[in-house]
Amino acid sequence: MAGWSREAVLKLYRALLREGRKLQFTDRDYYSSYIRREFRKNQCLSNLEDREKQLAKGQFFLQTKLGGLV
Repeated sequence: MAGWSREAVLKLYRALLREGRKLQFTDRDYYSSYIRREFRKNQCLSNLEDREKQLAKGQFFLQTKLGGLV
């Protein structure tokens, strides 16, 4: 994904929730509520640099197979 945009954020959100369905040894409900909570918490970020940093953090989490959870 290029830079921060609404579409990029929604795509990341959906991808993280989709990957969470593959979890076997952790609580899926806790995982999905954690993802929702993090996205809600970062929803009010106004600085573009902070938004891009959080987007990159989420993409890294997804690329590393949810930090090793999957």
